[in-house]
Amino acid sequence: MTDLRVFPDTGVLVAMIMFPRDRHGQVSLAGEVLQLYDEGAFDLLLSRVVVDELDEVVDRDFLEHRHHLLAFLAPFEDQLLRWPTPEEIQAVLPVVVDADDAPIFAAALVAGLDIVLSNDFQTFHTPQAKAFWKQHGMKVESLYGLLCVFGLRERKGELPST
Repeated sequence: MTDLRVFPDTGVLVAMIMFPRDRHGQVSLAGEVLQLYDEGAFDLLLSRVVVDELDEVVDRDFLEHRHHLLAFLAPFEDQLLRWPTPEEIQAVLPVVVDADDAPIFAAALVAGLDIVLSNDFQTFHTPQAKAFWKQHGMKVESLYGLLCVFGLRERKGELPST
């Protein structure tokens, strides 16, 4: 494995677990990230708060995919990061757009990770959130952005590496 520790949010996990391929059968961005994980390119840190939310989303919207969720989560069962304390959640409230996301921000903060992985640009990629992650020695990346980290995509506006 690697030393790179990645903390996925609920939406990213939904995409990785249930939609690794697009409707045409091609590998999706989430599928490419899942392949990198399967190859040992990075470690996934999963939090109980994200898994609890994931359970709710699957039960509400993707019940037919529950078996995929259970199979994916099985190896993490004894490794899930704890729920953040009320004080830890309270501490991140000034940076979150939606108070419902505060437990996820707090869980990421206490995890001591490298990258928060989220495609939720209205919450996790705001200037305020990016400053928060940076202040705590973390980066936030989208699925596409994580592929850029591994040199599999190029960020828009960047010149190709020589």
